Amino acid sequence: MPEAAFNKKLNLPGNTNTFVKLKSKGDKIKFRIANTPHYETIHWLGDIQFELCGRFNSDDKEAKCTYCDDYDRAVEAGDKKTADAIKAQTTFYYPILLLEGNASEQVGKPAIFQFNAKSIHYNIKGYADEDVDVFACDWLVERTEEQGNYYHVKRLSDKPLSKELQEQFELAKQLKLKAKESKSVVVDNDFDLPEELK
Repeated sequence: MPEAAFNKKLNLPGNTNTFVKLKSKGDKIKFRIANTPHYETIHWLGDIQFELCGRFNSDDKEAKCTYCDDYDRAVEAGDKKTADAIKAQTTFYYPILLLEGNASEQVGKPAIFQFNAKSIHYNIKGYADEDVDVFACDWLVERTEEQGNYYHVKRLSDKPLSKELQEQFELAKQLKLKAKESKSVVVDNDFDLPEELK
């Protein structure tokens, strides 16, 4: 095993993190959605342990989840502390081409926009419901932290990408996600996807 002595110049890989998040007020990103988003709903069972939610990760509207049942009982009993600790939390994963953002080393590269705000997803879904091709235009999401508008979502231009960005966009389409595929914002499969993304 190589030694990491403090007087030694190490040969290490650079930052290869593909996840992008809006962490603070004023953070914003501009991106193009590359493929169908995915999501995952979990219940935290302590500081580091979690379980997938049996109810909200299922297509079965009648699916059961013991943690959701525990949450419902805590709410009925007025036990806010327990309810807050185990309530279901959804995380969305959008495969994107990052066009602008705080992670400057990732601009112009494939990334995964990770967020918990359902309002971002449903705002974009609203455009898809109105027959806007949400995969053919740019988006801007800003964390404003304003009451009733915590995240501001804007649909931007649908101008064609440059050759270099189009190549990176094609790579972003191939990002592999293991979470559950969204059924409300879905890519029109006019290109070949690897089997695991279909």
